[in-house]
Amino acid sequence: MMGRAMRWMAGAAAVLMASGAPAHEGHAVPDCPIPRIVEGSLETIGTGYTFTEGPAWDGTRLIFSDIPGDTVYAYTPGEDAPEVLYTPSAMANGHTFDREGRLLNAEHGSGALTRWTPEGGRQVVVEAFEGKHLNSPNDIAVRSDGVIVFTDPPYGLQAGYQGVKRPDELGFSGVYALDEAKGRMVLIDGTLERPNGAAFSPDEKTLYVTDSATQKVWAYSIAADGSGSRKRLVIDVTDETKQGRVDGVRVDKDGLVYVTCPGGICVVDPKMGTVIDRLETPKRATNLAWGGPELSDLYITAQSDVYRVKTRAHGIGSSSRR
Repeated sequence: MMGRAMRWMAGAAAVLMASGAPAHEGHAVPDCPIPRIVEGSLETIGTGYTFTEGPAWDGTRLIFSDIPGDTVYAYTPGEDAPEVLYTPSAMANGHTFDREGRLLNAEHGSGALTRWTPEGGRQVVVEAFEGKHLNSPNDIAVRSDGVIVFTDPPYGLQAGYQGVKRPDELGFSGVYALDEAKGRMVLIDGTLERPNGAAFSPDEKTLYVTDSATQKVWAYSIAADGSGSRKRLVIDVTDETKQGRVDGVRVDKDGLVYVTCPGGICVVDPKMGTVIDRLETPKRATNLAWGGPELSDLYITAQSDVYRVKTRAHGIGSSSRR
């Protein structure tokens, strides 16, 4: 296991200039020191993959995907390296867990949202909306009442690296909410170019969704039936000087939003619409998840690598089953 010292950048002004993200109207950029969220060094816990994605914590292990490798892995802290959980994986991308702790998968290869267990294997949860096949489900979040939210961009519609060529039946990229118990599925937003990461706020009244095409993070007010309203821009982190894009997103108990961004990971204050902290990663970060006994370890997938860094924050989210 290699440790790489990647410290958070100091100086609020420097971070805000690097992010290119202005404060929301009516709010001034805070002139204060950045909170030191990270306690340790960035460690490499896995390497040599083709394109890693979908980190999710099951309570004791980290689950993640190698999309082109068509394999899902599990990493147990203290072990030398991740082990294969199952393969083939239908080019699974994002993962999380339902209320019963069963693994949910967003599959690029099949264009379906599935559930996998060691005993029963793979089962399709949903693969169509209004009679038309989904594109390629990308990331998933589960509300405490069991409602499943997922994004559905078109990345998996093309053959080769991350998908299997098939027709675009829908003609748009969607963000959906699925209530399995009631057999009801609603379209939250069908206007984003490349909806990607999804995460709920601590009170689950707000859903955060990233758009990789525009480098923006959006927020929606979510109703009991899963429908969305009051769409608003949280932040645009466009920075053409650094590699990487907006992709995965997670939230901590204080409501701060952690998102992959150019250069690594950005920590965003959603009320101010500003980057308040930043972690640089050696390779382009693709997604992230909370893990560890206190949900204070941040796991990061980054192309061929998977990293871990200890923080002073405490995460939330369905990927942790808490």
